[in-house]
Amino acid sequence: MTAIAIYSADPVLRCSLERQLRGDPAMTVVGVADDPSALLRLIDRNHVDAVLADSPPYEQLADWRNRHGDTAFVVLIDGFNAEDSFDAPGALGILPRSAERKEIAVAIKAVTNRLAVLPRELLPTLLNGGSETDQSPDSNDAVRARLTPRELEVLAAMADGASNQAIARRLGISFHTAKFHVAAILTKLHADSRTEAVTRAAQLGLVML
Repeated sequence: MTAIAIYSADPVLRCSLERQLRGDPAMTVVGVADDPSALLRLIDRNHVDAVLADSPPYEQLADWRNRHGDTAFVVLIDGFNAEDSFDAPGALGILPRSAERKEIAVAIKAVTNRLAVLPRELLPTLLNGGSETDQSPDSNDAVRARLTPRELEVLAAMADGASNQAIARRLGISFHTAKFHVAAILTKLHADSRTEAVTRAAQLGLVML
């Protein structure tokens, strides 16, 4: 039985989410919170496997994750924005607010098993750095255009020899988010390893060694 906590400032959505999840025999709703402080108290006082959080402030989500790093999160958002979504530390699952009960249940099951859940619409933006243009990978400007500002920060940390865990601590993001960014960087730099990615980035003048 998966223990779930629900957070939403929207009373209608909050009631709807609670009703949907209470109808799932594989889950038990331990509580519902209508503000960030209430959610923290709920997690502090109960065993919670996963939190279903509706459009939480990202800085607040970071605080929750810092205090409860073992708790998985599924975050509901209004629109898909790669930077905002993946700068949400520890948000292992991202779904639209319009997600149906089955989608939410599948996402919760996935994140409690430490798998990421991403909306299909987000993947092209994440893999292409927000650019639809087919640019040469050997060009400094082309590579820089493919990398998001956050990925450039991660790349700089990689150049310093930081591990994924160290990158997460330095940038205030989760280990899983750091790992995702590193994988995206390797893809965009057409590199097979971190060392190759950093070397290529240095050749292009993107980082200093």
